[in-house]
Amino acid sequence: MTAEVRGRTVLVAGGAGFIGSRTAAALLDRGARVVIVDNLTTGARRNVDPRATFYDLNIADPEIEAVMARERPDLLYHFAAYVLVPKSVENPLLDMDILVGSVRLLRAAKDVGIRKVIFASSGFLYGNTPQLPAREDDPVDPVSPYVVVKQAVESYLRFFRTVYGLPYAVLRYAAIYGPGQVTGAMADYIRTLAAGRQAEMWGDGTKTRDYVFIDDAVDANLRALDVPNDHPMPVFNIGTGVETTLNALYAKIASLVGAEPRPIYHPDRPGEQHRYCLDSARARRELGWAPTYSLDDGLRRTVEAALAGRS
Repeated sequence: MTAEVRGRTVLVAGGAGFIGSRTAAALLDRGARVVIVDNLTTGARRNVDPRATFYDLNIADPEIEAVMARERPDLLYHFAAYVLVPKSVENPLLDMDILVGSVRLLRAAKDVGIRKVIFASSGFLYGNTPQLPAREDDPVDPVSPYVVVKQAVESYLRFFRTVYGLPYAVLRYAAIYGPGQVTGAMADYIRTLAAGRQAEMWGDGTKTRDYVFIDDAVDANLRALDVPNDHPMPVFNIGTGVETTLNALYAKIASLVGAEPRPIYHPDRPGEQHRYCLDSARARRELGWAPTYSLDDGLRRTVEAALAGRS
């Protein structure tokens, strides 16, 4: 059971991105009025649902506070991020707009009386911990500026709730994937193998990831609305608890497109997470959330959609 959103105004920051756009559509389907804010740096205009009100705007722009005051949303979903993690390692200033913009959003959310903020964080916060699957109360050890900013926004959320009573919930995602995704290693592998070429891979392919299908992630986003406002630690891992190596993922994709798996290996890059797997027992217990798609099923749907888009 998820909270009723019919008739509510929901602002979705980053609503032209992969996860944000799917969540916006789900909210619209449930009768919400949706306002999307996105500067289209990594999102795409074609992802914006025509039923939504759209602002082409960087959340770091002071105008975001005027938009919040004008639209007066009841709920805020914050997906805005530069999702190109290797780029953040190369340029640690890249994510500063996200940090500044997040604070602007939270200040405006406090001013307009937002009922709850849902923030899309990352399981990368746990860094290269030997303790897997990682749990919410495990130490955080960010290995990239992208994740440093995620951690900082989580801290600002705690501050705004403690000082101003602004309710929130944080979802620390594993690797979300599915049809329509254009960034990330999986999307690159599918695109390149389907074109009859071999994709590049940094490292020897033994790095692991925990893959969650997009429909399961959207389900978690909606269930997060039910988190009690006085929850002592409203932070939830969204993962399957299953590790898959990049080599194994690549071989699965190659099989689905009828290609030989011969990735082009390069030396590993700095700021990489080597193993990655999340314990989602808290989300199962408190949100009633559980992944419903296996990697094989979700990957088949994703590859089929990509191949259909090429025809």
